[in-house]
Amino acid sequence: MRSLYLHRRFLGCLGGFVFLFLFAYAVPGLFPWAVVALCLFGMAVLADVLFLYALGGKVEAERQVSEKFSNGDDNPVTLWVKNGYPFRIRALVLDEVPVEFQRRDVRLLFRLDAGEQKEGKYVLRPLRRGLYGFGNVRVFVSSGLGLVERCYVCGVKQVVAVYPSFFWMRQYELLAIAGFRSGTGTQRQQQVNLSSSFDRIKAYALGDDPRAVNWKATAKCNRLMVNVYTEEKEQQVYCLLDKGRAMQAPFHGMTTLDYAINAILALSCVVLKKGDKAGLLAFSSKMDAFVKADNRQTQLNLINEMLYNQQTVFLEPDFEQVYVTASRRIPTRSLLVLFTNFDTVSSMRRRLPALLRLAKKHLLVVVLFENTEINRALGMTPRTMRDIYFKVMVGSFITEKRRIAAELHKAGICTVLTEPEQLSVSVINTYLELKGQGLF
Repeated sequence: MRSLYLHRRFLGCLGGFVFLFLFAYAVPGLFPWAVVALCLFGMAVLADVLFLYALGGKVEAERQVSEKFSNGDDNPVTLWVKNGYPFRIRALVLDEVPVEFQRRDVRLLFRLDAGEQKEGKYVLRPLRRGLYGFGNVRVFVSSGLGLVERCYVCGVKQVVAVYPSFFWMRQYELLAIAGFRSGTGTQRQQQVNLSSSFDRIKAYALGDDPRAVNWKATAKCNRLMVNVYTEEKEQQVYCLLDKGRAMQAPFHGMTTLDYAINAILALSCVVLKKGDKAGLLAFSSKMDAFVKADNRQTQLNLINEMLYNQQTVFLEPDFEQVYVTASRRIPTRSLLVLFTNFDTVSSMRRRLPALLRLAKKHLLVVVLFENTEINRALGMTPRTMRDIYFKVMVGSFITEKRRIAAELHKAGICTVLTEPEQLSVSVINTYLELKGQGLF
């Protein structure tokens, strides 16, 4: 009888009988009727138990979930419930979601006819990478009387791995092909780059760049002919991932490192789609991971698996070691996209010599994170003197971050200062612009 539970309707009726018997003390004539009503209620409860246990019915439930979850995205979970009773039932389904979500509201209500099967869905949004364990699926079944419930333990325990965000990679692939700069629909202006690879010669058409006119072919064909160029491929693009303590700053439940990892995966997908080679170098106080740039079919999966295991540490990153490793393992000129987070101008200046040495041999892009929480606090209207001091302090943080970006830009280092939510789009747009200009 461990599967037998009392319904709220049972407790409500029982409370009503308590008041009825108390009222019968004042009106003795009601007492026999109260006893009869209580007996009928007991018979109804017994009948409800027989309906759920003695008719040979059964309820089946199953959870359908993908083997991998996308970090920071809404991942769907499907629940199937089938009624094996010969009558209509009410089924309350409780799914035991992983404890990391701390959710107690995952419950779906179904009303199923005899032999009917239905499905329900809900979403989970993980904020950290790792393994998440699902428990059982518990189904509380009640008949039309609704006085008692029978609990069925269905489904199987499952373990799902949460990987860096891969839901939006298809969208970013289209972004790279169409050349859009943002999700608002503003298209990037197509530029003819004479330093790109030569493709073919074609007849001049209205709108072609006159600088691309091939005068020898024009003289032979007796009409204007122009050279057609394509973007150079097989270029090396390395993502440098800083795993120091500054990358532990949280934004909307996710750390800066997780935002950077999601952006690296999206950028690597676009790089491979454009025909270039994608690589990875993760570091903190020492070099932790290195993936040689390549454009083979398994490269994206290799980068994804490597990013899955990266975690922040409570140590300062060693940029001098990054320069030494890059000089030894990346001999040819490449695009280096450094994901880091400088809190103060002084901390940036300590790393600036190593960054300048990197920028001499490669095209270096430094990606910094703008604190959206501070920006939102800056827009609040101060009401007290404490609010005024707080707003001034917040403004100093924003000014400090912009000074960091300005000094890096002044030193000749391309800098991207963006909000964490817009990180992937900003980095991809920067890559497309640099590639279109033929800078690497």
